[in-house]
Amino acid sequence: MRGKRFSQAQRRWILAFSIASFLGMSRPAWAELTVESLTGTAISGVGPYIQDVSDAIAKFQNRDYAGAFANLEGAKKSTPRLAPPEVMMAQLYFDANLPLGGIVMLERAIRSVPQDPEAYIMLAERAVNERRITEADFLFQKAIKLVELFTENPKRKQNLQLRAYTGGALVDEGRNDWNEARAKLEALIKLDSKSAAAHERLGRVLFGTGDQKAAYAEFQLAAEADKQMLPAELAMATLFTDKANAEKWLEYAIKKGGEDLRTQCGAANYLLKTNQLEEAQKHADVALKLDPDGLDTNLVAGIIARMFGDYKKAETHLSKAHLLAPSNALIINNLALVLVELGDRESQQRALQYAELNARQNPNASEPLSTLGWVNYRLNRRAEAVRAFSAAFNTGDAVANITLTSETGYFMAHLAKDKGSISEAVKLLTDALNTDLPFAYRKKAEEMLTQLSKLDKSQKSKAAKSPAAGAPKNRTPKTDEPSSNAGAAK
Repeated sequence: MRGKRFSQAQRRWILAFSIASFLGMSRPAWAELTVESLTGTAISGVGPYIQDVSDAIAKFQNRDYAGAFANLEGAKKSTPRLAPPEVMMAQLYFDANLPLGGIVMLERAIRSVPQDPEAYIMLAERAVNERRITEADFLFQKAIKLVELFTENPKRKQNLQLRAYTGGALVDEGRNDWNEARAKLEALIKLDSKSAAAHERLGRVLFGTGDQKAAYAEFQLAAEADKQMLPAELAMATLFTDKANAEKWLEYAIKKGGEDLRTQCGAANYLLKTNQLEEAQKHADVALKLDPDGLDTNLVAGIIARMFGDYKKAETHLSKAHLLAPSNALIINNLALVLVELGDRESQQRALQYAELNARQNPNASEPLSTLGWVNYRLNRRAEAVRAFSAAFNTGDAVANITLTSETGYFMAHLAKDKGSISEAVKLLTDALNTDLPFAYRKKAEEMLTQLSKLDKSQKSKAAKSPAAGAPKNRTPKTDEPSSNAGAAK
């Protein structure tokens, strides 16, 4: 639903980080922190550090930051294989949503232990999530050099290598620097040859270089390593921009694995994204027969039903999916948009609850905030709607993409209409409809555009015919005309 100012790879890269944020890939909130979550990537098992780290977590929760840091220093002293105390303290700050404290601690770590890579990696990961890509690139480069020389803890070294290569390759992919991305992903696979995600990403990179045969082989390895991955044939179909080649691979996938759940569900998703809704529905129906209670099957079936305007059916499937993945922001977002369309007060209040929850959990993602704005608008809470839309426009992914989603454009057209800005509403609707991607409000947007275009034309016509329209502005009075205050001057 985005505009076409960015390449397919760039949009995919931006989307990847939006999804990462949506699905909660950051560590648990501070109230849920355990010794294992803070130290598990460096060391496992019992040891003298456990009490110190446990006490540090408790003191941090009670805002005794100096005491917490002292305990972490004690843990590092007793168990040198742990991360530097500044790094562990930074994680406490980040998990407590106190980023400034975390950044200060990482800067301190770079000064006190400049040979340790983790501070650079954490700063790079934050830079990527905040769209500071050049900064992230420099930080990952520095981290990769340091991690190769790191010998303090083999377990921790491997974890840091995985993070550095993963993040560094993602930056390269976003820039279409396929050769650099390939080198990092191949290094990643050497560390973990069974990583389906690494094989899948390498397949995309190889496709970007033009080596389709090697790309297909990597997709096959990804699908073998993880049964949740797309079949290799469907993975290939998603990368072709020309319809003929894409559909050739799609047909091959269906012919090869017609009774395979992944194939049917993947085909439904592919056809949905390419706005072939009737065909998508057929494959979603087959997938539901194969797995009626599955997460992926109910999610795609629910979104397709929403696109068709069948909100009761959409609610049924999305509610099933939500029970299986309660924190999945994509599901919550679609469920809120479905419930608000059902019309009854109970459903609309549930829509508001879901939208508010999603916005709180994803304060830096534009779509949940945009959805919150629309739900508030539908409930006639206009001030709250305007605040949510304003917040949506100031998020990192909204700024990075520049253009509005079709749905957000449709939502904003209603606000423009309400304030009498008919021409603005017409432009928003025109832009919203200028897409080949699926758009749930397409029919309503078309009807609204037809109505407002007539009104806009009528208003402009009346303005052109108005006597005031041709009257000169700021006319200087002739010298023989009496001044309005001539008598007063005397």
